[in-house]
Amino acid sequence: MSSGGAPLCEMVDGHRRFGAVNALAGVSLSIAPGELLGVVGPNGSGKTTLFNCLTGRLRLTKGQVLWRGEDVTRWPTDRIARAGLVRTFQQSMYFGSGTVRENVVMALDIAHARSGGEHELAIPSDLEGLLAFTNLGPLADSASSILSHGSLRQLGIALALAVRPALLLLDEPAAGLNDAESRELGALLGRVRDSGVTLVVVDHDMGFLMPLVDRIVVLSAGRLLSQGTPAEVRSDPAVIEAYLGSAFTDTSPAAGPGRAPQETGVG
Repeated sequence: MSSGGAPLCEMVDGHRRFGAVNALAGVSLSIAPGELLGVVGPNGSGKTTLFNCLTGRLRLTKGQVLWRGEDVTRWPTDRIARAGLVRTFQQSMYFGSGTVRENVVMALDIAHARSGGEHELAIPSDLEGLLAFTNLGPLADSASSILSHGSLRQLGIALALAVRPALLLLDEPAAGLNDAESRELGALLGRVRDSGVTLVVVDHDMGFLMPLVDRIVVLSAGRLLSQGTPAEVRSDPAVIEAYLGSAFTDTSPAAGPGRAPQETGVG
């Protein structure tokens, strides 16, 4: 749950054009310290572009990104990461064919060499503690290249946590996971948030996302369509029409929440 106070991160009237395409068209949102925010929308709605613009991988065509009230719109990516704003990617994240232990050691070494901001977190900063926190201890000496998809997702999060982010953006972390792996991932993200990290999660799996988040932002065609609690968003007629579909609002056990419909395009 959000701790309240001033926003940790904000986008103000964010625009990003790719030729004639408006990937973001006037998006304004704020991320409160301590919250777990979900971002949803069909493919092509601007979710990945939003992440890229928040973290400096892409420059806004117009608008601002504010970090703890400071304008960081033109900061380079590494400076933004050192300030505490870190993201993961849809693809699996690990260093070559090294073991899980070697991967986490490398991430911790990089974090130590690049340290530039201290964030009060309850996440362990030592190797064994971080492996235990992410449930990777039993796999520590396994080659990363042979891990299951779910374990690779855990490893990617462990590598991100090694740099001790204040805000961690996760892009489709549950993609391709089975039900057991999704539950384990959800439990891990709960521990991460409880340890002091603010989280923003993009995912199409609404059964995974809805019980996890405090608030949801819905993007459609580069615009902010709706935002609110999961219950508010779930019952918003504009969201039902544009993304969820009427079947998703059926609360009967047989209908249960699941993966929302997707469209082709760039997210």
